[in-house]
This record gives sequence, C-alpha cells and structure tokens, in this order.
Amino acid sequence: MAELGFRHFVGVDGSKGMLELAAKTGLYQDLRLALLGTQPLPAQTGSFDVVIIIGALRDGFVPVSVVRELCDAAKPGGYICMSRVNLKSESGEQYRECMERELQLMEEEGLWTHLVTKDMDKYMMDVYNSSKVEELTNQYLNGSMYLYKKSA
Repeated sequence: MAELGFRHFVGVDGSKGMLELAAKTGLYQDLRLALLGTQPLPAQTGSFDVVIIIGALRDGFVPVSVVRELCDAAKPGGYICMSRVNLKSESGEQYRECMERELQLMEEEGLWTHLVTKDMDKYMMDVYNSSKVEELTNQYLNGSMYLYKKSA
C-alpha cells in the first residue's frame, strides 16, 4: 500500500503481542489495542481512505456486528476490504451466512456498494489443527475476500 501512495497507517489488534510485532515493522504511525466486538473500534467516523480486516472475521474471534464499525471508519468514497477464513464447520457456515446477510443488508441500506468477492485457495496456514511445525507447510485453509466502496 505504501507503494501506491498511502502514508498513514493505523493498526488495531486485541493482542498486545501482535501490536508489539507490528511496531517493529516501522510501518505504522499509530497502533491501538482493542478487542473488536467487546470494545468499539478506536477510530473516528469517516477518517480512513481504506479499512482492512484480515482473518479475524470468524466465529469466536470478531462478531459480524463489527462490519458496520469498519464501514463507519471509512471516508465517503473509501474502501473496506475484509477477508475471512472459510471454516468447514457448522459454526463457520453459520458465521458466513450471517455475515453475508449483513453485507447485503448494508448494501440495501445504501451504506456501500459491493465491488468484488473472491474465494482464495491457501488463504492461511491452519496453525490450530497442526501438531508439528513440519505439518504447517501443507495445512492450509481456504478463505474469501470482500471489497466494498462506501457511499459518498
């Protein structure tokens, strides 16, 4: 994103350790600790050109209700990019259905326009179901990416 001209990066995570790792990259101008879903997204309404959430939209992590907060944080005409892991479980399927209903409802309400949804093979390593480091190289989960443009 820096190569595309973006200069101000704000990171939000519920883990202090992940924020410490992010700080070491030197990319972020601001890092904020917040557990999304239990605490509000620490961002002013309409303040970001692009809002991204990677891998946290899943049952037991970040509730679907956070999607509206992500949209609120984007500037009018800004982009919201969300990705999630496609878990092959009843709770994973229920989460996907609930999330996609919310995305559609928000579009019907005129909050944003859907640009693209893309399914991704080998989206992320399945570190939760691998008992040995050697197994990680072949244990991948599929995922989906959603891109929306906030209404002006």
